[in-house]
Amino acid sequence: MKAPMMPEMPPLFHCPSCEKFIWRRDCKEIDEVHGYDEMQKKYPEVQSYKDPTIDTFVLALKEKGLTKGREGYIRTKLMHFFNDENRDSEIPISQPSDMQIENYKRLLVIANKDDANDTMLRAEIYREMGEYDKSLELLAKVKDEDFATNVLALKELCKNKDSRVMEILRRED
Repeated sequence: MKAPMMPEMPPLFHCPSCEKFIWRRDCKEIDEVHGYDEMQKKYPEVQSYKDPTIDTFVLALKEKGLTKGREGYIRTKLMHFFNDENRDSEIPISQPSDMQIENYKRLLVIANKDDANDTMLRAEIYREMGEYDKSLELLAKVKDEDFATNVLALKELCKNKDSRVMEILRRED
C-alpha cells in the first residue's frame, strides 16, 4: 500500500527481543505513554516492535487454533506483499506463484460473501488470477456507492484482460 502518512499499528508484529511474532491483542497493557520522547525517558531499554515481514505472516499461518479473522488478516497482508512486488508493472504477471494461488484460494473461502468489501476482495483475486468473467460477475453485485469508482476501474481492467496490480484513482484525483 502506498500510504506514507498513514502508519499502521499492526495487529501482528515481530518482538525485537525474541524474534517471534506477537498478536497485539494478546499483549497485556502495562502503561500508557504519549510520544516517542516520553517512552524513551520512562523506558530507555525498551525496543520498538518490528514491522511484520512476509516471513512473519507465513509463520503466523502455522499457528494452532488460528481464528478466521486472524487468518483473513494474515492472508490479506500476504496478498498485499505479493501485490507490492507487482504494482504498476508494465506487463501483466504471467502466472501467480503457487504460494499466491494457495493464498488466493483460501481467501476466497474465508471472505464474507455478504460483505461489499469482501466481495471487492474476491473480485480482485479473480481478476489477478486471470478469471475475468468471475470477477465481472462479482463486481456486478456490488451496489455500495463507496465502491463505485473501484468497480468501474476493475471492470475496465477485466474487459481489457489486464491482471496487473494498478493504483485506482478517484475522480477528483
